[in-house]
Amino acid sequence: MTNVKVTFKPANISVLVNAGTTIMEAARLAGLAITAPCGGTGRCGKCRVDIISPVGEEKQVLACQRVVENDLTVELDQSQQPVILAEGESRQFTLEPALVVSNRGPLIHRAGISIPRPEGTGPPLGLAIDLGTTTIVGYLHDLTTGQRLAVSSLANGQQTFGADVMSRLSHALLGPPHYQEVRQAGLASLDSLIAGCCERASVAPESIKEMVIVGNTPMIHILLNLPVQGLAMAPFQPYAKGPWYLTARELGLCAAPLAVCYLPPLIGGFVGSDALAATLAQGFGTTNETNLLVDIGTNGEILLQAAGKLLAASAPAGPALEGGNIACGMVAQPGAVSRILMDYDVHLEVIDGKDPRGICGSALVDALAEMLRLNIIDRTGRMLSPAELPPIISFKIKQRLKQSGDHMCFMLTDDLYIGQQDIREVQLAKAAVAAGIRVLIDDAGIKEGDVDWCLLAGGFGNYLNPANALRIGLLGAQSSARVKQVGNAAGAGAIMMLLSYSERRHGENLSQQFNHLELATDQRYQGAFMDQLYFPHKEYVDKF
Repeated sequence: MTNVKVTFKPANISVLVNAGTTIMEAARLAGLAITAPCGGTGRCGKCRVDIISPVGEEKQVLACQRVVENDLTVELDQSQQPVILAEGESRQFTLEPALVVSNRGPLIHRAGISIPRPEGTGPPLGLAIDLGTTTIVGYLHDLTTGQRLAVSSLANGQQTFGADVMSRLSHALLGPPHYQEVRQAGLASLDSLIAGCCERASVAPESIKEMVIVGNTPMIHILLNLPVQGLAMAPFQPYAKGPWYLTARELGLCAAPLAVCYLPPLIGGFVGSDALAATLAQGFGTTNETNLLVDIGTNGEILLQAAGKLLAASAPAGPALEGGNIACGMVAQPGAVSRILMDYDVHLEVIDGKDPRGICGSALVDALAEMLRLNIIDRTGRMLSPAELPPIISFKIKQRLKQSGDHMCFMLTDDLYIGQQDIREVQLAKAAVAAGIRVLIDDAGIKEGDVDWCLLAGGFGNYLNPANALRIGLLGAQSSARVKQVGNAAGAGAIMMLLSYSERRHGENLSQQFNHLELATDQRYQGAFMDQLYFPHKEYVDKF
């Protein structure tokens, strides 16, 4: 078979591949990640790249669809990095690391693990890692003082296999070589993260003696090289729940190979140790408050503490709220519209003040909330024509409504718009989350008005306008609850488990108390989902 060379700019990396290989596959072989929210099926159109040479080739192509038949030079846009949320709120805890430091001899681990300490090294360091589907964040700490030495973050290299975990699971289930492709991409990202943290702190990776890694259930399964067949079909059961202790080398990591890695227990099929860490940070199991914690991504994790019960579930929100399956959608990165306000006209806020290139999830929620308030869309989600709008709506707003085929679309700029199908995608996402909340509240035997705190965790929740989320019904009927944005609560919980062995044990006990509800097989969820597809009544919308 003929070999052809593909060169990627600006990294100036070349790779030889068989003729017939796609540009995306060539990039993977070169160790470069091209974002592909749809998993390389050609549906999303987000993996566009520029072909520089040979001259005469089509300029812009989809990397997942363009087959390489001759030598090519391809330009990748590597300047745009996603905005990654690192900080999160947590309750107070006592410094009590798992490693007990003595003046001589090996380090003593409270779990009974012996760890050699080479001569001439400084204090033992620990690394807490939030292994997210989209992004990975690491927190480097001195285990003797608890002082934070560095924070590093990067995009998960597995995103080239799809924005959501189901796309990655589908690729992994094609066979062992494909499984290892996804796994190695994750390991490479973790090695880069460890190196980045150490470089920022000017320390050697060998100084890291322990790591705590939290993540959702599929991410942890792939990291541990566990079978994932049970996660790909109902009732979505994990192969194992943990917890696990093993060395970084046993995981397949090259950086800090002798470090002990602790992976906390998982709660259920799609509610992982990251969700457990978030509840630990927010004091679940330590107060009598009725608290609802929601982390919305492609998979919405919902956890409830109420009436002496701890309940957990995951809702398949899909990628719409992260910009996927949206005509002009994009992740939160420079050039993304992040906030939208409408009065006599449309006002946009763009990340880093760049020229607007797309719409991220928080802005999408803003837009739909404002369009509901102004009666531009009705409860069913149908976008009205200019002739149907109330006379009070400004002429500039009406001018932004354009006919597109059989439907209307709303122009935010000359190039960016919100279409009817985009609204439908958001309705599906918000119905999935709101229906999950309703089922958990019903199972706890309380009413939605009984919730004391609605805690929004994760990157999307942090940048979301809570009032607009309530206005479109994303959080169910939580109008009386106090909404609090708690940032990267999973990362905060991972730090707690790194720096306090007693909190680690508390987290393990907490995981045993959660009752995990599998929504896919719950008839209540199906009914609630259909109810939540519509937007709230006008009277509810006007509260916000």
